Amino acid sequence: MKKLIIVVCILVFLGLVGLFIAGYFLGNVPVVSKLLGANKSVQLGVKISTDSAYQGLKDLKMPTTAQELTAISKNQQTYKTVKTTLTQEEVSSLLALGNIPDFPLKLTQVKFNPDGTIESSGVMDIAELKIFLKKNGIANDVIEQINNYVKVDGKVNYYAKGTCKIDNNKVTMNLSSVQIGKISLPDSLIGSSGQVGNYISNSLVKEGYNVRKMAVSNGKLELDADRPLNSLEPWLKFVHN
Repeated sequence: MKKLIIVVCILVFLGLVGLFIAGYFLGNVPVVSKLLGANKSVQLGVKISTDSAYQGLKDLKMPTTAQELTAISKNQQTYKTVKTTLTQEEVSSLLALGNIPDFPLKLTQVKFNPDGTIESSGVMDIAELKIFLKKNGIANDVIEQINNYVKVDGKVNYYAKGTCKIDNNKVTMNLSSVQIGKISLPDSLIGSSGQVGNYISNSLVKEGYNVRKMAVSNGKLELDADRPLNSLEPWLKFVHN
């Protein structure tokens, strides 16, 4: 389930990863440490809590007790399909408290707006961004370009806003605003997220997911999908006796 949880918020964030991939960001806006200097983090007003994280796991039919985990091991079909809705508090809490290995975003807030747009803000770890890209199949020469342009391995604030949805594994996204550190990227640089959408679509299918629908509606995330059993692994830390 890690893949879907990441996609929930980070379809917006991955749009700016797509700028790295496509060469638009790296080719047009050389980023040095003084430009990436700390700016005030955008607060979206989304409350993060352990209770919301566990409620999100419950809504996703993820096991939180040893008994529930045993039940899934005996009947794996009960876990395969999930059809549910998630609140912005649940998604934000799962991302912030899940401690996902090598995940480049920290202190993440995700806000689902009534008009269907998604906002995401938090801290981007540049060093872990490079690890994240490598583990997700991004070419070494692209990562090397990042090393050449981004002269820090520290943390910077980020903010992104846009729309995204998945219909039958087809990812559609549109970014309207991206800010990294003190840099607000112009429209000419944030309109190229199609390649990232194709990459996510292929990645989901390859890893055994079948996402019939994922979209923001009425301020909540709607999800209807099949998932592989190994998607349990990153969330076993939440299981207790």
